[in-house]
Amino acid sequence: MTKIEAVPVVSDDFETWLSSRPKWLQTAARMIIDSKRQLNQDEVKTLARLCKLEAKDEADPGFLTVTPGTLSQVANRPLLRIEEILDVHGLNAIKAGAHLPFGNSNLSVIYGQNGTGKSGFARLLKEICGSRSKDDIRSNVFDPTPTPCRARFKVSIDGTPADVHWDIPCGPHKALRHAQVFDSKAAQQYMGRTEACYEPSRMKFVSALIATADAVSAELAREKALLSKALPAIPETLNQTAEAKWLQGLKSATTTASIDKECLYTDLLDRERIENEALLAEKDIAGRLLSISKEKTALTNIQTAMSTLQLGLSDASAGELENLKNIAVKARTTSEEAAAAIFGKAELEGVGSATWQQMWEHARAYSNGTAYAENAFPNVSADARCVLCQQSLGEEAKVRLGGFEKFVTDGLETAAKKAETSFTDRKKRLPTLPAQSDWIVQMSTLGFEEADGIARLKTLKTRLDQVVIGSPISTLPAFDWTSINEAAKTKSADLIAEEASLSALMKDEHRQAMLDRVQRLQAKQWLSQNKTSISAERTRLVAVAAIDKASRSAATNALTTKKNDLAKTELDAGYQARFIEELKLLGGHRIPIAPQSKSGGKGKITFGLNLVGAHGTHGLEYILSEGETRIAALAAFLADTTGSNQLAPFIFDDPISSLDQDFEERVVERLVSLSQTRQVIIFTHRLSLVALVDAVTEKWNKMPGMPSVKPALTSLRRLDKVAGIVATASARDLKPESAVRGLIDNTITRLKKHQERAEVDDYETLGKSACSDFRVIVEKTIEHILLADVIGRFRRAINTQGKLHKVAKVTNEDCVFIDDLMTRYSVFEHAQSDEKSSGTLELDVFEADAVALQKWIAEFGSRTS
Repeated sequence: MTKIEAVPVVSDDFETWLSSRPKWLQTAARMIIDSKRQLNQDEVKTLARLCKLEAKDEADPGFLTVTPGTLSQVANRPLLRIEEILDVHGLNAIKAGAHLPFGNSNLSVIYGQNGTGKSGFARLLKEICGSRSKDDIRSNVFDPTPTPCRARFKVSIDGTPADVHWDIPCGPHKALRHAQVFDSKAAQQYMGRTEACYEPSRMKFVSALIATADAVSAELAREKALLSKALPAIPETLNQTAEAKWLQGLKSATTTASIDKECLYTDLLDRERIENEALLAEKDIAGRLLSISKEKTALTNIQTAMSTLQLGLSDASAGELENLKNIAVKARTTSEEAAAAIFGKAELEGVGSATWQQMWEHARAYSNGTAYAENAFPNVSADARCVLCQQSLGEEAKVRLGGFEKFVTDGLETAAKKAETSFTDRKKRLPTLPAQSDWIVQMSTLGFEEADGIARLKTLKTRLDQVVIGSPISTLPAFDWTSINEAAKTKSADLIAEEASLSALMKDEHRQAMLDRVQRLQAKQWLSQNKTSISAERTRLVAVAAIDKASRSAATNALTTKKNDLAKTELDAGYQARFIEELKLLGGHRIPIAPQSKSGGKGKITFGLNLVGAHGTHGLEYILSEGETRIAALAAFLADTTGSNQLAPFIFDDPISSLDQDFEERVVERLVSLSQTRQVIIFTHRLSLVALVDAVTEKWNKMPGMPSVKPALTSLRRLDKVAGIVATASARDLKPESAVRGLIDNTITRLKKHQERAEVDDYETLGKSACSDFRVIVEKTIEHILLADVIGRFRRAINTQGKLHKVAKVTNEDCVFIDDLMTRYSVFEHAQSDEKSSGTLELDVFEADAVALQKWIAEFGSRTS
């Protein structure tokens, strides 16, 4: 037997590109493929370690590679269906515990009149699917105790059933996030410029790599930040020496031999330094320059201190304190007035005062901490005693203690304390006056006499004392800061001028050369003294350089370029072709528009629609009709979302809004065709859409080679203020014979019971609903029996084959009978003015009419043409 050898799997272009990435990034790719999720922080730290090792060309068993063909194996997408929504609570006016089934068909149509709960269920689906056009979910505004929204979803993933328990904090569900929703808001987004809502699998994979690279880069940056510099700064007077410049140029490439050389300071060099310093001291110009530098620093400190005092004791600061004091006084007055009202009948004076309140707070602390730690203060239980006098509490005392506590904890007292605290806190931020001795020194430095300085300090103290108590600005003593500021300015100019003069004297070449040599020796001495710190700094720089090199390999430039390339080839180009095809399928091939894409960076593509052949800049909203705009938006939506090849549901909320009959039919045909590969859920209040779905599926079911589709129709109803009720055997869905029989056997029987029990509200609610159903039954009787289903509402086709002869059975009496019922019951199906109110249902008349219609249907059916 011949041995068959396995055919090796060959890497495609993408996997070849991936194999050329840094080894740590290949490892990240393998980890993402194996875990099928974004990597956690511990895994990111592992990758950061590998990234640093690779930067140093070191091997490690932790490096992984991606086996050829691995990516194609993980690109399979599951088939997702939403089977049913159950146990709904807190969703608009939809009844608590409501459910909404979607049937076994891939095509579900949810029909209901306005206000029956369609929008509520649609909002719920948008929320759990994470739609970009989602709306805020509100609970029932008429419910005095609103319930947060929650629901349960029955779903199936590749045929495996699953239960999803959801509430608003859960956010979009992971399994349902690929479901796509189209409604009016989504249409507006697609007519503007919207980011593609899907990414091909390889673009998603690159996105995951970009996020991982960013995380590794952040981890490396965190590690780098921990390598803080601890090298002391060389003295400022030595900054211009060659030694200082060598230190400034210290880097990771600096060798230990270079450090040993520069930090060498021998006894011979030290003796040279001492001798030269002694020679320079004979005329200590440098010393004076240093003194000037210190005086300038001292002057700067004085100016800073004066500026702080000037700002802190300014009129603006005083005005702020005055205002805070007035607020506190007013709040305290209001609190005390309230206290007077509460404690006006107290037998002792001063109850409610500040002193009394301090006593009360101490009593509370004693009660809560020792006497009655397990009881709220004040303890007025049966065996309680007064925590101050230790005597038993009578009922009057308990009431009085409760009143005291209410006052202390009431808002007015709290407000008063808060205002007083604000005043106190602001006072704490006032500047502190220097000691008199320090002030005299500062004034002397600026050229003022001691007596003048003391007088100024006294004025400042008086002003501060007045500011502290919040005195009005008009009562504060003025202080002359101008002369102090000018004196400081003059002193600074004098020092600068003296410094310049002395520096000119230093230009003697021999003296300057000696001074330079002394400074270099002093710098060499400093390097020697700090050699340990310099070596530690070099070690830190080596570690930083290694991290910097690793960080460069974590840059996302190459990943972004690759994703942009994929966006152009897999997403952008595919979208163009899909849009043209979708527009054609929807009947909009004559609309002069074409898609235009724009890169948003890091592989993000946005799509917009432009007019073809138009001169100048024209907005689509001013050129296209409302129906054309809707078709264009739907084509853009389908072109965008079908490109992902997802098998998640499509959800359409009123998809044929503003469309004419031709567009409606083409849209319905497209929605039916979509249901061949994935679930399609349609919400509508238009019977025309329901009829079109029936017509299209019925036509396709009869055509050889066309897919067979049986849509699941669910009807929603509303009773009084409660919506979201799934109608069972609705008169709108049953044939006239069955509908009128159910009306007589079930509904009229229930009405009789409500009437017997005098249940007025229930009788009127059910009665109006029954009459509305009866009106619909009469309409369907005209369509299906009187006119033999030759024509139908919302149906373009006219069916005459084998039916037209039945119309000949109609007599004038039939027309009068039906017209009478239509006229009398139209008030219950169509809106009426207040002058034509429907009134209360007369049950005997209603029952007689229903029985008469039932007999007429039977008699008409038995006639021969």
